[in-house]
Parts: sequence; structure tokens; C-alpha cells
Amino acid sequence: MPATASPPDLRRWLNRATFGVTPALLSEVQRTGWEAWVTTQLTPDEKADTDCLKRLKNVRLHIEYETQPMATAAATGTKPMMAATAAKKVNENRPLRLLDQPLEQTFSLNGKEDVDYAEKNRAMEEVMMSALVRSVHSQWQVREMLVEFWHNHFSVNADKDETVMLALPSYDRDVIRANALGNFRTLLQGVAQSAAMIYYLDGVESRASPANENFARELFELHTLGARNYLNHLHTKWRDVPGALEGKPAGYIDQDVYEAARAFTGWTVENGSEDDDGVKRPNTGRFMVREAWHDPYQKRVLATEFDSQRPALEDGMRVIDLVARHPATARFLAEKLCRRFVSDAPPETLVAQAAAEFTAAFDAPDQIARVMKVILLSEEYRSAPATKFKRPLEFLASYLRATGADFAPRMDVVYQLDEMGQRLFRWPTPTGHPDASGYWQSGTFLLRRWNLPLNLRDDSWKGVASFHFLTLTPADCTTAGQVLSFWSQRMLGQDVAEKSRAVLLQLLTEDDDAKADSEFSGDDKDRDIRIASCVALLAASPEFQYR
Repeated sequence: MPATASPPDLRRWLNRATFGVTPALLSEVQRTGWEAWVTTQLTPDEKADTDCLKRLKNVRLHIEYETQPMATAAATGTKPMMAATAAKKVNENRPLRLLDQPLEQTFSLNGKEDVDYAEKNRAMEEVMMSALVRSVHSQWQVREMLVEFWHNHFSVNADKDETVMLALPSYDRDVIRANALGNFRTLLQGVAQSAAMIYYLDGVESRASPANENFARELFELHTLGARNYLNHLHTKWRDVPGALEGKPAGYIDQDVYEAARAFTGWTVENGSEDDDGVKRPNTGRFMVREAWHDPYQKRVLATEFDSQRPALEDGMRVIDLVARHPATARFLAEKLCRRFVSDAPPETLVAQAAAEFTAAFDAPDQIARVMKVILLSEEYRSAPATKFKRPLEFLASYLRATGADFAPRMDVVYQLDEMGQRLFRWPTPTGHPDASGYWQSGTFLLRRWNLPLNLRDDSWKGVASFHFLTLTPADCTTAGQVLSFWSQRMLGQDVAEKSRAVLLQLLTEDDDAKADSEFSGDDKDRDIRIASCVALLAASPEFQYR
């Protein structure tokens, strides 16, 4: 860490690398140094995150539904007899039981008509609760930011149907979270073979003549080379793409998409249907290959010939290798990571450094961590001003982290984020949420955002977040000015702007003529409410909204 690094600098750096600064985190980085902290964050130990794991274990999420009696036929000799299943009423608060369940256990509910939809929807809701708790309370903040990044990059809409919904816990745990700091090629294969993505992009029934092109299209456009390297408006034949005849095409065209789609035919999941030999497969959601569905004939992807009669698994894996190693992929991902962690228009010098590291570390098991280290330790990162507007989840988490709140979320929180524009795990298109800050700044989204701290304080949200405003305020803060200064420093890292000072002093004292030396008096409950209202306004300030 540079010798000149100051608390304001550290706060700015931390605001971009985490879901929000806490006094304890700021003190830790001041003590260890920025580089040492970054290095530790990029090698997280899940078991060491004891406080967060305990909080996840203690979360209780409500589930309520009532099933109607169903008539079922039961044969007795030659005469059928009608029996009725009893009505079932469920109304309880449950722990998050599905987060650690194997895929085959969660996915086994797929297609079961006698299981209420609320039980299937529960799989998605538990992943939502996990994301909320971890964003606020996990000590591995850089990883949590990257988990959110990769979920957005490899976006699936869990609202599509029950298959994606039931596959989501495994997708989050075994694919995204397990590889968020690992090797991109490994992550990409995990995504391509996941039940969540296979069902979301309709690959589960993809077979020869014609192949379903959805996954292949998004693989090129969204997951690897990027839309900027789609060259079909310039070239319609593979040999005309610059560099193709040397085996190094500069980008991709529709022919590459069509051929890649053929390569992935037969990539499906076990879902209770019969396999190629007529044997009924279990309903596990696990990846499998159906060779009889595969298009075995010669293919050409990114100017690379695929021999005919190769196995389905080999063809698909070769496509993944080609797109993962393409120079355009390194550039696309480097720019996207820099846009997410630095600014909407990241410096070209930093993008080039990150892309070079991505390429150099292609085979490294910690490839993504190495790229992130280049970004977070760069001069461009350290010198970048706070111009990145917080996403709704970042705003919520940073507010809760700054105020020291105990957070046990409910679905109400998810609905509030929806109204601010962020649909957790339910963005309607494969693009994921927009990268640029402007999307989050519409009038409706901003109004919902400014009201969020007040909603959290209200009785209707009791139990979601417990605040300790008065307890955290030092006892020697006896004037309105001292209270305001303490909370301004805690929330913003600086004193509040002068133009807002008079209003906040009035709010703290309920006196239109309040001054900095006005006494901060009243009973404890009243003073706590006044501080909460003051802090809510501090959270609405530009100094808190940008990172």
C-alpha cells in the first residue's frame, strides 16, 4: 500500500471492492495494508466465515400454502375405488435447508404435481436470502462481489419455470460460487453443463436437425467474445473473417454460432426420461450426453475443423476451449470486470493489463483471482474517483454495513430491490442487468431507493434489520453537532456538506433554530428515531450513493 494512503483513499477503494465499508473493515485495512488485505480476500476460507455461516443457519423464511384434497384411483380386483388425499396446510418459518442439498435431491421435485409450487419456489427464495445475508455479513466481500458479477454475466431467469428454479441452489453453490475466483475455462464448462443454463436456454432437447441455437448464440455474444466481435455485418463466410485463414479469426459470425450449436447437440440432463437404450433415467438434473441426439458430422468453429464422428462431449468441450482461449474473450472479460469494479468507462491501460493477465494465467486454477489482483492493486484503480453509482443491492448492503445492523432478510427485501430495478436471479433476458450506472438513476428507482432506509426502520419491517443508532453513538456526543459529525464520518468518511447541515441539525433536535451546539436531548427511543431519520438522509446523499 502506498505510504500516502489515507482513510479517505482506503474508504474509496473498499467501497468499490466490497458491498460497503464498516469501521472494523477500515481499521483492518489500515492495520494490514491494502495489498495484504486484497491478497487475503482473493484466497478465502469458507469455514473461517463463522459469523456469516451462523447467521445463515439462523435465518427463518416463511412458507405458507394449502393444498386441496385430490381424488386418486386405486384398483381393488377389477373394480376401481376412489380415495382422496387429505388437504394439507403449511404455515411455518423454516431454516434455509436447500442451500446445501445435492442437486439430485432438490431437482427431484421437478414434475411432481402433488408438490405445491411454493415448495419448488422455495429453492429460488433460499438462494436470494443467502445472497442478501452474505452481501451484508460475509467477511469475504471481494468474492461476494464476484459471485454477484458472475451471476449477472451468466444470467439465468429462475422465474422461467420450476426446472431452473430447482437447479438454482446447485448453480449458485457448485458452479458460480465454487469458481468465482478460479479458472474461467472451468467456470464456463460448469455453466454449459448446468441444469439451470441448459433448461434456461432450451438446450435440454437440442438434437441434430435442427440444433437449438440459444446457448451457442449467448456463449459467443454474452459469455465470451462479446457482441463487439460479432462480424456478420461485415463478413458472411468464415474464410473472409480477418485472420481466419491463419486459424486466428478476429471475431465470430453466424456460421460459428450454427456450427457450435451442432457441437452441443446431445448435451442434456437426467430428468426422468428414457435414455437412448430405452432405460428410464433418474430425475436428478445431472448433466448427461445423449449420443443419439448428437450431430456427428464435420463442423468448423472459429476457423477450426472438427472431424466427423466425434463424440458429443468432445465436440462441445472443444468449442468451450476455443471461445475461452480467444483473445477477444480476454479483452471482453477484462473490460467488463474493470467496468464493474472501477468505472463505466475504465482506463484502456488497466483493461490491457487485466486482459494480458487473463491470457498469461489461462491454465492457472486461480486465473480470475490473478486478474482481480491486477485490477485492485493498479494505480488506475487507486486513483479512480467515486463515479460508479451503487446498484440497489450494493446500496442496501452498504447502508446496513455502515449502520452496524443485524440483518435477517425476508422476501419483502427482494420486492424492494425489484422496485429499484434489480431483480435478483430473475432478470428477464440472458443479458443480465445493465452494466452502466445510468440505468439505476430513473426517478422511480431513486424514490424507492431513498425510501428504503425509512422502510427498514418502520415497524412493518421489524425483525428484518435491528439497528443500534443510539448505542453506537458515543456517550460524549451531547450536542446535535457532535452527533451529526459522528454519523457523517461513519457513513461518508467526512463531515456532511454545509448546505445540508442545517436541515440535519433541525431533524436531530426537532428545532427549526437548531445550531451545532444545541443539546441533543430526549428519551432514548425518541433520540434513536431522530438519529435513524438523520442517517437515512445521509444515505441519500451523493457521497454515499457513489462508490
